[in-house]
Amino acid sequence: MSHLSKSAVVSACSLALALAACGGGTSALAPAPETYDLQAAYTHLIAAGLTSNVALSGSVPINGVTVAFTGTGTLVLSPGVTGTFNGATELGQTTTISGTIMASGQSSQYSSSVTDYFDPKTYAFQGELSANEYDVVQTPFSYPTSITGGSGGVLGTVSRYTDSTMSMPIGTAQLSYTTTAAATAGGPASVQLIDKLYDNLNNLTETDTTTYSISSSNVLAFLSATVSSTSGSLTVTPK
Repeated sequence: MSHLSKSAVVSACSLALALAACGGGTSALAPAPETYDLQAAYTHLIAAGLTSNVALSGSVPINGVTVAFTGTGTLVLSPGVTGTFNGATELGQTTTISGTIMASGQSSQYSSSVTDYFDPKTYAFQGELSANEYDVVQTPFSYPTSITGGSGGVLGTVSRYTDSTMSMPIGTAQLSYTTTAAATAGGPASVQLIDKLYDNLNNLTETDTTTYSISSSNVLAFLSATVSSTSGSLTVTPK
């Protein structure tokens, strides 16, 4: 995630060579790319939480037919609270999406909830709990402290189970991130956190992507979330 310094190139190039081979005349070096601290930003998000009114859209299979839906609701990331996960005291942050959706002229309530767990001292990611799944990271990881536009990489791998007994594995998940540079100097960049779910045969069954903007002061703002799986899709955007 580091970028190549231009200082070695500059120091190796004499004035004569610069005039002859580097285009002649005088030129200014391009400014260093803006860097952001994703770990600091995510630590703040865990501590402060987030609430956003959202629009919902996507598709769901009904009686063998894929049906589109739309709706509105609320996205809430609770401030982290102390709890227990995988036998240890951790900091848990619950993400809830709730609202009303309309499909084929019928209105129904929608709700989903997951809790992510972090080390209370280092904020390293430990795993996730949902209604039908218990995921434990194979090696705890922290988010990178220095990112630039165009950077990205794998953060870690999670082992997926049906429940906290961890007696029935259902596959793995790979967590990664990508970034897009700010549109203007000093402006916010965007960060995509990507969660790819695989079954026990290593078949990709679902991709979850959450996109935030990250400011120069390392504060995250919600931009969108998408879920795409074999059973349907969901897109969540701020209203």
